[in-house]
Amino acid sequence: MVYHWQSHSVKLCGVDDMVLLPRLTEDAIVDNLKKRFLDDYIFTSIGPVLISVNPFKQMKYFGDKEIEQYQGAALYENPPHVFGLSDQMFRNLLIDAESQCVIISGESGAGKTVAARYIMSYIARISGGSDKVQHVKDIVLNSNPLLEAFGNAKTIRNNNSSRFGKYVEIIFNAAGQPVGG
Repeated sequence: MVYHWQSHSVKLCGVDDMVLLPRLTEDAIVDNLKKRFLDDYIFTSIGPVLISVNPFKQMKYFGDKEIEQYQGAALYENPPHVFGLSDQMFRNLLIDAESQCVIISGESGAGKTVAARYIMSYIARISGGSDKVQHVKDIVLNSNPLLEAFGNAKTIRNNNSSRFGKYVEIIFNAAGQPVGG
């Protein structure tokens, strides 16, 4: 099952959500991810799980246009994206008034730190608020480079490899504005 779809001037091959693969085998998953990666599409879903493949280059998928595209959209309305995951999580926080959690996992150089940065930036961008709220957002967003300064190292596979696990908690008020972290 292969289809082509045009968006953002990028040709997409493969299946957006691998639950739709005719046979869910390791070979089928790797083949689908490879097809999408070769067409510069780094995000693929498998049900509620988002898989991201590090492209090791700057991508155009993270601007204002994409933020607007994913903000408030249904999860399957757009192709898989870290902004879609972030928006779904934020809306669940507001609608259900329940804590949300994202687990980012992968080997060295997989792009975990960058993914976390995009999630936090997206939430900071869409959550609105006063100058006091903006101050909290700035502190949370700027904490990551500070932590990296103390715990990153150059390795054979990654020039900026985190040498520690990170736990980031952001506290929101009832209006969905970050008030601590």
